[in-house]
Amino acid sequence: MKKDADKLSSPPRHGYITELAKLCNCSRKTVSRALFKGYTGPKADKVRETFKKHFSNNP
Repeated sequence: MKKDADKLSSPPRHGYITELAKLCNCSRKTVSRALFKGYTGPKADKVRETFKKHFSNNP
């Protein structure tokens, strides 16, 4: 279930999926599914939260 308010800003150009996977201690597949397909769950929530902290331009 995606929410318009939860849409993420545009990601960096290269290498961010691998970096997020290392930060979250999960697979690249988990990261891409959480960000692009809107999967839910504890790991997906952690991925989105980490993405917002490290890569989002919004304060």
